[in-house]
Amino acid sequence: MGLKEWSVADLRNEFELPESSEYLGYAVHLEQTDEFLAEFSDTAIAIRRVWAKTPELALRFASLSRAVDASRACKGSVVVVMFDIGKQIAVFGITGLRVVK
Repeated sequence: MGLKEWSVADLRNEFELPESSEYLGYAVHLEQTDEFLAEFSDTAIAIRRVWAKTPELALRFASLSRAVDASRACKGSVVVVMFDIGKQIAVFGITGLRVVK
């Protein structure tokens, strides 16, 4: 996948976010319908996906690899990184990067 390591501070800088913005983690976003993966389970019997209309309800992944695995099981989805910027949740698509603390 060719991941590039970024710190939370580097991401804030890249997306021009204030220092006060809070890193929330990764999420899976279904771009076509603008929905966020809210629940996910993958067992030998079935894959269960529940989608939410807002990023506040999104399932948050602490690791990029888990978010990527979930995204691969959800056709048409992408992995995003989320920040709480006060009055809203900012969502940014990511390509080839991984947050390190």
